[in-house]
Amino acid sequence: MKGSKYQRVSIASMLILWVGSIALAAPEPLDADIAWAATGEFCEPETVLPLPDDTLLVSNVCGFREPGSGFLTLLDASGETLHWRVVEDLDAPTGMALNGDRLHVIDNNRLKVFRWPGYELLETVDLETVVANDLAISADGTVYVSDSAQHRVVRVMPDRAQSIFAGDSQFRNANGMAVRGEHLYVGGERLWRVSLTDLTVTTIGPEWLTDIDGIEFEANGILQVTPVGGSLVRYCNDELVEILAGDGISSANHGYSETLKLALIPTGFDNSVISIRLPGEFGGSSAPPSRCAF
Repeated sequence: MKGSKYQRVSIASMLILWVGSIALAAPEPLDADIAWAATGEFCEPETVLPLPDDTLLVSNVCGFREPGSGFLTLLDASGETLHWRVVEDLDAPTGMALNGDRLHVIDNNRLKVFRWPGYELLETVDLETVVANDLAISADGTVYVSDSAQHRVVRVMPDRAQSIFAGDSQFRNANGMAVRGEHLYVGGERLWRVSLTDLTVTTIGPEWLTDIDGIEFEANGILQVTPVGGSLVRYCNDELVEILAGDGISSANHGYSETLKLALIPTGFDNSVISIRLPGEFGGSSAPPSRCAF
């Protein structure tokens, strides 16, 4: 989402919340290990999508819903620019996902599908949304789109039939999206996990974990999320959580490259992309994958 999102407070400064008489607070942030920071001609970067060849695609909204002002930028693994406008003349590119050789981009209530590599536009689908934001794609090619204005998820079938997924107004401020196995993860006011088989909805994480934009997974099962305008949160369970923060880290929809071991943070507030190396330990100790239920 655009608008006031970059003016919101960082998760690192959230107040202590109370449940009954027990105080629950976010852990103290750790200093993020910054690998590189890319600047230049970014214009409200919203999403970073790592690609299979270890290049990085960045969506630039550049004036929300101003026709033709948006574009996609291609970086190499070290943050150097390969092409500032590898795709241009977009309206408001936000979420992106790659499914095989098909690049899917949300662009102002339209789903645009490009061939990858090459970026030839193959298809444009008008979405039944008010503010389409992010998307995720399941193994069968079904596309799930968050509609932030209507607090819901729209399902786009491979034949392009559309329907409301898992109930209307189910996901307050629906935003970030991800699919892992048989579950869809939806960020927004909270973080939700939805079974793709029986549509069961489960809220994940402590109450301070709110306003979720980016959702990514590490190979060991650790869940990464970035709250709007916040730091990088790595979550295994309520007892194993860490926050990586630092100067300039104020995220939109981040990406994660398992091969590069980098979290990629688009900072729409100051038009940069910041990469964070993951620490060798999790929360100061080893985190066995079996303890991370994702």
